[in-house]
Amino acid sequence: MRALIPFALVLGAATAAGADTALLIANDRYAAAQDLRYGDEILSLEGPLDRAGFDVIVVENGAAEAMRAAVSALVEADETERVLIALSGHVVRSQRGTWLLGSDARSPDLGSVGAEGVALDVLFEIAGRAPGQAVVLLGQEARRIDLGAGLSRGFGPIDAPQGVTVLSGAPDDLADLARDVLLRPGADLAAAVEGSRALRSHGFLSPALPFLPVVGGDAAPAPTGPSEAEVALWGAVQELNTAGSYRAYLEQYPGGAFAAEALSRAEALEQEAQAPDPLEQAEAAEAALGLSRAQRQQIQRDLTILDFNTRGIDGIFGPGTRGAIRGWQSARGFEATGFLTGPQVAVLREAGAQRAAELEEEARRQREAEEQADRAFWQATGQGRDEAALRAYLSRYPNGLFSEVARARLDEIEAERLAEVEAEERRFWQEVQAADSVEAYRRYLELYPGGQFIDIAQQRLSVLQTGLTPRELALAEAREAALNLTPQMRQLTEQRLAALGFDPGRVDGTFDARTRAAIRDYQRSRGLGATGYLDQMTVVRLLAEAIGGRIFD
Repeated sequence: MRALIPFALVLGAATAAGADTALLIANDRYAAAQDLRYGDEILSLEGPLDRAGFDVIVVENGAAEAMRAAVSALVEADETERVLIALSGHVVRSQRGTWLLGSDARSPDLGSVGAEGVALDVLFEIAGRAPGQAVVLLGQEARRIDLGAGLSRGFGPIDAPQGVTVLSGAPDDLADLARDVLLRPGADLAAAVEGSRALRSHGFLSPALPFLPVVGGDAAPAPTGPSEAEVALWGAVQELNTAGSYRAYLEQYPGGAFAAEALSRAEALEQEAQAPDPLEQAEAAEAALGLSRAQRQQIQRDLTILDFNTRGIDGIFGPGTRGAIRGWQSARGFEATGFLTGPQVAVLREAGAQRAAELEEEARRQREAEEQADRAFWQATGQGRDEAALRAYLSRYPNGLFSEVARARLDEIEAERLAEVEAEERRFWQEVQAADSVEAYRRYLELYPGGQFIDIAQQRLSVLQTGLTPRELALAEAREAALNLTPQMRQLTEQRLAALGFDPGRVDGTFDARTRAAIRDYQRSRGLGATGYLDQMTVVRLLAEAIGGRIFD
């Protein structure tokens, strides 16, 4: 029975009575780390485990959340009879702990690793509930991953719980051992591990206690010749063609018909596997340079100026910088490892400096060309001989060589124009005062709505129109001010006037000359004091009058 995390999070309710439990976590694809070559071999154990009667919890390329859900499912199974835990993926350690990282891990450090993986101690504690019948398989490959402070790659010293068998090695070797020996009833796991040079044993390992007991009597004696089973196994081993598969054959058939060839091929593949990883060599070579943060930032600047985007100049060599390094290495004919050597750093620095000088020279020539065009346009416009020329120059060169001169001249022109306008207004105002008529003051207000003498003009116009003395006019203004009319009330007043046929002008809550005239006309028609200003009686009469049989619209 299989529970695939995260789609099945609860195993206990579905576990058959008496069934054993297995947890398989196979992470070989990582978002921000080098993928594993053989991590998915752990998944090949699902079928044999299922046939052996195990309930199997499977996590394939699981994020940290999915792995924690799987561990919770294993805890809920409360297995105390027989437990198998098989893991593969990137493993990191600190001075006090070890974690299997989820596929979503991104440069974890000691502070964040707990949220990005599963602690090995937790799995050991679960396995320790079935002493003598618990096996933990720890698969790991030497693959690259960026780690933060406080963490290192790989397993540290493994302190297996009492009664728990812990085996470590390459995922494919562990899978072969589990499939061909561990899950074979009555098999001597201790002898198989002792005869393997690819696997390490930690903790409990007894030749007298097989993981799966023989059912129905003693095990049958091994055949003396190449049986059909041996021939079939050899064919499968040849197809797999891994050191672990050949070692597994030798463990099962140490004196078999194909033993010599199996040993030869296993040793050749092991020697090949022990050859240093080129990427790891490149990474180690760069690390040996001991680049400071400032030096790393300079490398990022050089790459960026050469059009290889590092996605930031922060001294941190993340995926963006590694990709930029690979691009530059490929363009220069170097092996595109993403890690720099000392000579490559020197070549990059020289190329960056040369390109920076080229860009600076290009910028200088561009500035000279722009300044030349600037001067030519200034000359062509007559060096700002008039307002149109000055504005044309500033439109094209708002920060040009002569922009300050052009703005200063425009300010002078504006000042002169303003002075002329003010002088013209004063002359016209003198004529208005001399005429001292309603028509003259109205003409002034039309020509100069924001003029210097608008308040005086409006006051005099009101006096002329109402016949009120300045004191009477001031009292009328005060009575209206005492009403504290809101803008809405002012607009309603204008609406009432318009509805009654008195044109107040625009209905906007602002009492201008037209509004005052409408108020005076209304007051005069109703026998009220025609001041042009509202008082309590005017407001009451105006708002109380029925329009079309209604008090309000």
